[in-house]
Amino acid sequence: MKLKLYLFLTLFIHSFSAHAERLVIAGGTLTDIVFALGAGNQVVAVDTSSTWPEQATALPKIGYYRDLAAEGILAQSPTLVLTLEGSGRPEVLTQLRDTGIRLNHYKKPTQVNELFALIKTIGDDLNKQHNATALIKKLTQQLPKPTKTTNLTALYIFSSGDRGVLVAGKETVPDVLLRYTGIKNLATGSGFKPYNLEALLASNPDFIIAPSHNVQSLGGKEAFCKQPSLALLPAAQKCKLLVMDTLISVAMTSRLPEAIAILANYTRNTL
Repeated sequence: MKLKLYLFLTLFIHSFSAHAERLVIAGGTLTDIVFALGAGNQVVAVDTSSTWPEQATALPKIGYYRDLAAEGILAQSPTLVLTLEGSGRPEVLTQLRDTGIRLNHYKKPTQVNELFALIKTIGDDLNKQHNATALIKKLTQQLPKPTKTTNLTALYIFSSGDRGVLVAGKETVPDVLLRYTGIKNLATGSGFKPYNLEALLASNPDFIIAPSHNVQSLGGKEAFCKQPSLALLPAAQKCKLLVMDTLISVAMTSRLPEAIAILANYTRNTL
């Protein structure tokens, strides 16, 4: 009896070990989803854009997802590498594949249906189908209905400098957040586009939004608002600025309902 139990346990442990992955992830969106699916214990390294959840920030880093080096990834002995659209140079990804390591490449979601599709795909790839279905159901229940259009206008300024600013237009996550809260996005182009001083002043938003990493690097809200590139903008002069966590404001993650709530609360309680 003891021998049978020992053999059973041995086979079980061997089977579990054989199927347990060593995941290296390049892309904060992917890291967020993998942990939300309950597969965080398989992650051995992440890139520097993976700022959530907190457990992920303590893991070894492989650099920024757009500038990967094969050596740093291989040093983590991964069995599966997950990369987000825009990760690394093509030759680096080819080099990784040539080693025999499995590499899954995912399209970056910018819409809610694309986020749900990505969750399902990762759930399938990691054998977490039940968890993926539960997560999609949870997010569907948590997402509010889009608010009716208000009179408020805004610009999401991703970065700023002497030559102007980089703003988030259509087909971006900031645009999704603004549409959910009924706020008009004054950046009418697609993607992240540069605005010169004239275009910025002509837009004249009621308030501006900026990612936390940019604001922190400049020394805080007041320093951000006092930049020469924003000096003539009324919203900056009054520092009507919402600072949002970079990951949840520029990337589709499982915290999308939280990002919408933060923006809605700001407009409700501050403006």
